[in-house]
Amino acid sequence: MRGSRRFVRFVWALIAATGLVTVGAVAAWTVAMAQHQHAPSMEGMQKPDWLVKLAPAARTEAIQRQLRGFETTMAEVAYRYTEMYWGGIDGNWEYAAHMQGEMGKALELGLERRPVYRKSAEQLFLKGAFVQIGEAIQKKDAALFKERIETLRASCSACHAAEKHAFIKIAVPTVRRNPIEKP
Repeated sequence: MRGSRRFVRFVWALIAATGLVTVGAVAAWTVAMAQHQHAPSMEGMQKPDWLVKLAPAARTEAIQRQLRGFETTMAEVAYRYTEMYWGGIDGNWEYAAHMQGEMGKALELGLERRPVYRKSAEQLFLKGAFVQIGEAIQKKDAALFKERIETLRASCSACHAAEKHAFIKIAVPTVRRNPIEKP
């Protein structure tokens, strides 16, 4: 009799476990199907083929309009500058170096699109203060970084003034834009 009670308990435990696994599987399937049904799709939307619909001769001008001159470059540079600054202040030198490199790429691409700004950019920024901030980052020297960031700010503002945008004066960042962990 005692053995049969154990067997009955075992059977009930097995049935309960099977039921729990089944309920879990059904719940997971239901969630997966709900997510699949609500996933964004291109269905009902116009294909993004605006550029290929244009005549080949009109495409270059359309791309230039989308890139919007040099202001999109400056928006990216401002973002990279802020992130580079906080990387240096936090001693996250790899991040600061990455952002300085990306800032250089953004400027080079912008100057490729708008070569009229190259002379001022090279004389007042790229060949001086930009290289110097990179050296401070490579040396991982916090005091030198803070000194060079001031030189960089002045160079940015001088370049803006040379291009008739003297009203754009670069400040030290006060707000962090990304939640990057400090090393």
